[in-house]
Amino acid sequence: MKLDKILSLRAGEKDCKICNSVGLGFDEILSREEKVSALSLCSCVEDFCKNCEAKGKAPFLKFDSELNKMIPCLCHEARINITKYSQLFLNSNIPTKYRYKLFENIDTVSGGISLMAALDWAEELVQNWNNIEHWKRFQKKGMYLTGNTGTGKTMLACIILNELIFRYQVKCMYAKISKDFLNALKDTYQKDSEFHGQERNIEMEFLHVDILVIDDFGVQKESEWANSKLYDLIDGRYEREKITLLTSNLPLFDWKEKGLGRVYSRLIEMTKEIKLDCLDYREKFKF
Repeated sequence: MKLDKILSLRAGEKDCKICNSVGLGFDEILSREEKVSALSLCSCVEDFCKNCEAKGKAPFLKFDSELNKMIPCLCHEARINITKYSQLFLNSNIPTKYRYKLFENIDTVSGGISLMAALDWAEELVQNWNNIEHWKRFQKKGMYLTGNTGTGKTMLACIILNELIFRYQVKCMYAKISKDFLNALKDTYQKDSEFHGQERNIEMEFLHVDILVIDDFGVQKESEWANSKLYDLIDGRYEREKITLLTSNLPLFDWKEKGLGRVYSRLIEMTKEIKLDCLDYREKFKF
């Protein structure tokens, strides 16, 4: 997997066959007995540091005697960018198993027609993210991905975030509906919590992030408080024209008859529903 097709960055050696001059790549590491990717410098960049006085240490500068000043060393741009991307991914909360995975990792042959339809929509969203003229002709919507467990809903949603971070440095966020949103809000009510009194700050972070994935929508316990918080979140993002991707085991229409009827009306306007009806796709994921 290489980044030269989605990054304009060219901080490596021009003729490097490993990174195609990007300067960044991936290492595979073992995490919880499964292989995951980790963003790394290409060996062609690290080789620069062998004879460089900066020795790969911040601020990655060396002294130029002819100019009589400090200048960036050859690895400077790549190291600055790996720090930038690493921080964006860390802030996104994307699960480690899906972090850095791209469209090219999706097994379209085994995924079925429904996955192809979802992928077509996802690629259109990503490739035209900053194309104002395109969105004058087409409505820029989020997605409501539904289907059984293991059909690839979370994987596809996270890949969209990965692509947007790499291509445009978009601020993204992944959140499980109960653990990362509702429970986080409840935690602010506890006086012994480090987040005590920060409910509004958490809500504003969810409202303003450029693109938000809400995973496992529908597993939350319904209550007047939970329904109110969910409506405020969805309605707030609707008003701000922010893109929201939701995954759920339940079809969107189900919420019309539940206590989330108001949420249903908003999601109809701001998302495109796509059902993934393929078999357990997790076993088909290509590393």
